[in-house]
Parts: sequence; C-alpha cells; structure tokens
Amino acid sequence: MTFESGAPTLHLPFSRPDGPSALLRLHANAGAMDNEFAKETEMKFKFHHMNLCTDNLPRLTKFYSQLFSLGAITDEEHTVISRDRADRAYTGAVDFLTDGDIEFHWAERDLDTGFKMNASVNPMGHGHFCFRTDDIKGFMKRCDEMGIRYSDYGCWAIPGWYQVFLQDPDGHVIEVHQPGIFNGL
Repeated sequence: MTFESGAPTLHLPFSRPDGPSALLRLHANAGAMDNEFAKETEMKFKFHHMNLCTDNLPRLTKFYSQLFSLGAITDEEHTVISRDRADRAYTGAVDFLTDGDIEFHWAERDLDTGFKMNASVNPMGHGHFCFRTDDIKGFMKRCDEMGIRYSDYGCWAIPGWYQVFLQDPDGHVIEVHQPGIFNGL
C-alpha cells in the first residue's frame, strides 16, 4: 500500500483474459479508480433508481410518500411482470415512486429470489441501487475483463429491461440495466 495525494492506494495485480498483466490501483478517495478498462469503451451510465426491500410495503411507501412528497409512477413501463406469473422468481408487490427526477422502487422482501434464479446475487433481499446504460453487453464484457462476477438476470421483472446484478467490494448490490431489450441480446 502506498499513499498518493494523502490517500492510501492499494495496488492489485490482475491478468486480462487476452494477455498481459496489468495493475489496478484502488484509491481510498471515492471515484478515484484508475484502470485501462474505463477508457476502452464510451458506455454511458446514469443513476436510475434506488430499491429498498421491506416486510411491510404499505408502511414503507406511506412513510416516504408523505415525508418527501413522492408521487406514484403509473406508466406502462413500470409494470412488474413477475408478480403476475406464479412461475417467475419474484412474485412480490412493488411500489414505484419518484421525486420527479429519481425513481424509488419499494418492494416486498424475498430472500429466495437469487436461489429461484439460480444466481449468486439476490437483489430482492435488502435492496440495491441501479445505473442505466446504453450498452449492457459492453458492461458485462467490462466486468468479465476486470474479473468482477455478476448475475445475468436478463429480462425478468420489468418488460424490456435487461438486468445484471453484481456486488461492490463491501457486498452492496448494484443493478445495471439497459431498457428497450424485448427479444433478448
């Protein structure tokens, strides 16, 4: 470990699947990850939503709606197809709220969604936050190149949203999805 600009830096060697070893530098400063993969593609990412899971959905929705004056999202995009089909992995109710810019997806907790999807990451146990991208395949390739494991859920909950879930180094679940994918990749 060394210190650059007063922040501890951890140097980790890793190998790329296509050849030479590289050095990944992880800085204590948020957002200061410096690696060659970030420059390879021009994928776009935008924070999309925060998801919280609960054992009492009406209570959670009422609390946030009243305290922060959040409105309900009722458009067709925000229908949960899983809830309507018993053969789907997640059958809980979801309330979609917004402050006008950011979406909030409050959902009934399901500790077994990951098992039902045969996936190592369960986004419906405690919740997750989400980034929307314009290149989900490119994102998965980047994860593969960086040795980051993820669960490819495909289009499973929201019509047209191709969803991938992963965990950060502290175990927080992250969703990355691309909208407009109705026939698979």
